[in-house]
Amino acid sequence: MNISKRKQGILAIICTIAMIVTSITVYNPREVKAAASGSGNGMKYTVSGESQEGGLIGFTCNDVKILSAVDGYMHFAWSGDKAYQVDTKTIKAQIDGVDVATYNSNPSDTFIAYNQFKDLEAGEHQIKISGTTSAGEAKEIYATATLKIEKVEGTTAVEKPSAPVGLEVHIDGTKTNYTIAFGTVATATSYKFYLDGTYKKDITNGGTVNIEELGLEAGKTYKFGVSAVNAAGESDITTINVTAPGKEEETTTGSSTKPLDPSDIKDSEWTVALGSKTVSYYIADGKADKVQVKPQLEGDNYYIAFSLAAKFKSVTFDGVSKDVEEGAFCKVKASDLTSGYHTLVVTDFHGKESVTIYFKVAEEEGTTKYTVSIDGESKTFGEGATIVVPADGQGYYDVTKKLAYAPGEVLPVNKNMTLKSIALNVTMTPGASIRLAAPTGLRFQTTVKSGNGIAADEILNSSTVTTGTLITTLDLYKDNGKTLTRDSKYNFLDIANDGWFNDGTKTETGKFCGSIIKIQSGNYDREFIAVGYATINYSNGKSKTVYANVTENNAKSIQGVAKKIQGSAAYNKYTPTQKAIIDKYIANRKEILE
Repeated sequence: MNISKRKQGILAIICTIAMIVTSITVYNPREVKAAASGSGNGMKYTVSGESQEGGLIGFTCNDVKILSAVDGYMHFAWSGDKAYQVDTKTIKAQIDGVDVATYNSNPSDTFIAYNQFKDLEAGEHQIKISGTTSAGEAKEIYATATLKIEKVEGTTAVEKPSAPVGLEVHIDGTKTNYTIAFGTVATATSYKFYLDGTYKKDITNGGTVNIEELGLEAGKTYKFGVSAVNAAGESDITTINVTAPGKEEETTTGSSTKPLDPSDIKDSEWTVALGSKTVSYYIADGKADKVQVKPQLEGDNYYIAFSLAAKFKSVTFDGVSKDVEEGAFCKVKASDLTSGYHTLVVTDFHGKESVTIYFKVAEEEGTTKYTVSIDGESKTFGEGATIVVPADGQGYYDVTKKLAYAPGEVLPVNKNMTLKSIALNVTMTPGASIRLAAPTGLRFQTTVKSGNGIAADEILNSSTVTTGTLITTLDLYKDNGKTLTRDSKYNFLDIANDGWFNDGTKTETGKFCGSIIKIQSGNYDREFIAVGYATINYSNGKSKTVYANVTENNAKSIQGVAKKIQGSAAYNKYTPTQKAIIDKYIANRKEILE
């Protein structure tokens, strides 16, 4: 078909106009889309009315997520065309004219964390995202949107649950498992079980824990604890004291009251045993009527008779099981009653009733006496007497010998002693930083406070306490109950502390770092989480580890940290070499894999 040159020219003009119209349609700033919204904690958050008139073409809110009481985000994106990409260091967000922080920013998208808008009141709020173009002549472009916050009828914001009440512990007939019972917390979604302050497992009301799995030693007293958990966090821990059974004894139900310390019994309440000048006794819990024959010396033994069903289920002396007599009586060897305090517990045939008798043995005249100071309170003991380190703490520190004594350890008194309760506190500095010294990597900082007036250079800078950092990936941490200890069975790094930021002299605090180095390029955007710890090494060869409490919010990627540094004013203070290290971690996974 022949077309005249005049008609050809007209067709060319029409095609050109069509192309221009098509181009304008693609980037129409008034394009209508479904509003992004998300709900949580009793509120609904909707982003709509996106306006691109400030030049940030293709601007939209992709998603609004409320993941928990403290976690969530709004995700904004815009055209990936080079003409509209912005320098990530210049990306800025405002809500109602007030600057708010962004994270995980890229040339064509950015995020605003939930904690930046969760406390806003119900109603409409104006969002503005701006930045400077990175291609061609730099110029500031921006876009706006409206955030509408509505209260969801019939709901209330989630709050951290209250601590469980009515905690009870019962042992089964085989003396292998404990049943844990407590009052249900209405707002709890799960519960955690603790042993001496260390998390062991999640548990249900009426759930069980196994004695062997917990590693309980016969006759020793432990502190069982339970906390309630929901999306807002974890409650305080409710605790109860429980004594593990001996081979031939049955553990009675734990008591949430503090066990009686015989040293607190008034002198007027002790009764001198018949036939003795140095041994006195005290029958606990008002059960003197259950003791028909009070302790009396007969030859080499002290004889006691009870009005309890015989043959007795068990007899323990200072926590150790003794042979059970055929009748309703027992004998205590006089030679076992050394200076200090002793405890006799007798349980009847049915295992339902028990009687506790405390003994106090005075020193013979002429016995050398020593002063023992415990946390500033001094007491006098005769040579050969013993004191017991409380089982529910972190142990004692001997200021003179520079040694730590384990919980439950029996200490003989043969010289003056100054003891302090160990009270280590381990915390993590929020976030992470980049290790700039070779080999470079992602660095986490731990702070250890020795506590109780014990100087750090005495206990932290010695073999008494060893410290370090555990590091693993966030996904492994989540897949394993959000728990990381030195006993965890999944992959993690255990990095020993080899130097302090401060020497701790005349202070109670020490700080150190642990780093994951040589991170593979494909893992720059992978988040890692760290847990600092301090292990107390006791003089008897045992140890106890205290861990920092962390949440998944403390997890960081080296890419995210690098971006934050690059976008801060502090970035200009780094040397060119240091900037090059920071900049290399900015690349995203897609760029690396390509």
